[in-house]
Amino acid sequence: MESSNKVLEGATLTDAISAAMVELYAEFYNHDRTTATTYINDNVVVCVLEDILSHAETDQIEGGDSSDVIEGRVSFQNGAEDEFTSAIEGLTGRRVTAFLSANQTAPGIACELFFLEAPVPAAKHA
Repeated sequence: MESSNKVLEGATLTDAISAAMVELYAEFYNHDRTTATTYINDNVVVCVLEDILSHAETDQIEGGDSSDVIEGRVSFQNGAEDEFTSAIEGLTGRRVTAFLSANQTAPGIACELFFLEAPVPAAKHA
């Protein structure tokens, strides 16, 4: 993920985060069906992703292996943490202090949760 030096705000920022998360999911899971909605409240970024399951994962779930799918996703998130946090840091201009991921197989939904370092207070001009 490339970042610009300009920090985005409002809907432009949440849309950019959603797009970045969808792009990462497409890259890592090799499918482009995932959609995302992002919410920001103070120092917390929540990205809810829908239609996250690959065809192979769907086959596993239909075969009764949903717990294996969840375990695989948890393992993946641990390995991909740097890419996910880097995307958020580049878009928000703030350091990610914690990253959590939750997945559900029925329906295929994920939640990526990022805690951000408090913003630097703006300098007061006298």
